[in-house]
Amino acid sequence: MKFRHIPIFLAVLMASAFAVEQVNGQAARPTATATDFRVRDIKKDLIKAPTYGAGTSEIGGGRPSTLHTDWLRIEAQFESRPEWADDVTVKFHVLMGDGADRRLFSGEMTHINVQKGQQHYSAMYMHPNTVRRFGNGRVVAVAVQLFYQGRLMDQRSEPTSNERWWEKFSPTAGYVLSPLQTPWAPLAPERYAPIKPTP
Repeated sequence: MKFRHIPIFLAVLMASAFAVEQVNGQAARPTATATDFRVRDIKKDLIKAPTYGAGTSEIGGGRPSTLHTDWLRIEAQFESRPEWADDVTVKFHVLMGDGADRRLFSGEMTHINVQKGQQHYSAMYMHPNTVRRFGNGRVVAVAVQLFYQGRLMDQRSEPTSNERWWEKFSPTAGYVLSPLQTPWAPLAPERYAPIKPTP
């Protein structure tokens, strides 16, 4: 081997060793299984927005008579077994109405920096006027699906159901809101798993 070819040979050798190390590292990295994430509970309730000391007179006048007061909150408690996890997405499905007027509303939230534990919370809300308009104040059913990096890990329905009833309807987006879009925004960081910022 001529001396001028030695640097090229060494460069190729180092690149090959690095590639093998990368492949071995990827093979050794644990893959999440369905048992690593679990929806432990779902709660739905109608609640009034928190007040922060400002009266309606300070934001432009009295409250409209057509503005209802009871927000719908759907809260999911979930378990995460990896030491840390990003891109944990919780999809919420809300069924309202009767008969031909029945409608499905869907929304989702992605969490980051989820540490291993059993008491993580995620929630989404619906405005009082939405609940009154489409459900007359009544929710038929809610369901939650839990995804990790795009893969379905677990799902749960309230009331309990063995069928995926949410797949029978075309979902309406835009009505199920993140806590950051509601009066609960100041409280969200203390209650819910860290929410991934949207661009």
